[in-house]
Amino acid sequence: MKKSQVERVALNPYIEKMMRQCMLLQPLEDEQFNAIVAKSHVSELSDDSILFEHGAPLTHVYLLISGGIKLQRITPNGDEKVIEIIRPQQTFAEAVLFSGGSRYPVTAVSVSSSVVVCIHAKTYLTLLNTSNQLCMNLLSKLSQRLHWMVNEMDRLTLHNATFRVVDYLLSHNEQDRNGNMGVNLAAPKHVIASRLSIKPETLSRTLKSLSKQGLICLEGSQIELLEIEKLQALISLES
Repeated sequence: MKKSQVERVALNPYIEKMMRQCMLLQPLEDEQFNAIVAKSHVSELSDDSILFEHGAPLTHVYLLISGGIKLQRITPNGDEKVIEIIRPQQTFAEAVLFSGGSRYPVTAVSVSSSVVVCIHAKTYLTLLNTSNQLCMNLLSKLSQRLHWMVNEMDRLTLHNATFRVVDYLLSHNEQDRNGNMGVNLAAPKHVIASRLSIKPETLSRTLKSLSKQGLICLEGSQIELLEIEKLQALISLES
């Protein structure tokens, strides 16, 4: 991983607009928002670059503008375990800040060229004391996150590989400009396999099986979902 290939650049109007739409910052008054902007910066990462490392002091929370970030831990035997894959417009590391943590519990690594807004943690925490609406919004966000994590535990412990893969595809399904429904893989397949707690060859085998059944169409990192109702039926049978 190329830790040195992280470049710090200035904010621009487009990025400030993205920040304004971010759930963490929406409730802020203009003066509060401007205080955050003044203390924030943008990091541009090349592929496979480290944004922060496990155990490093927590200095910022983050908003992903473009690209993809994997949050990972290294197991005692040296294997990489992907905890989550962050997509554009998602925030991360805020839960550590809110829980009073002082160090990052994971390593954040880019899975493609990425642009990340780095929001100064102490400045944001100070603003929490001045905005009840901001606190309520964050409680809602964290509750949703907790609910998601409970469901995720079920997915990764109670279901087989086919369920996990199909569930992942359906949960990331989007319509392209041609009206086709599909998933653009935000990370290499071995990273997604780690995220789903399956082996890379199992992921490849499952995708090929779904393709042979005419349920999906594989084109590189793009997966078109041809039979969404049948895919939904596959996971409903195991629920």
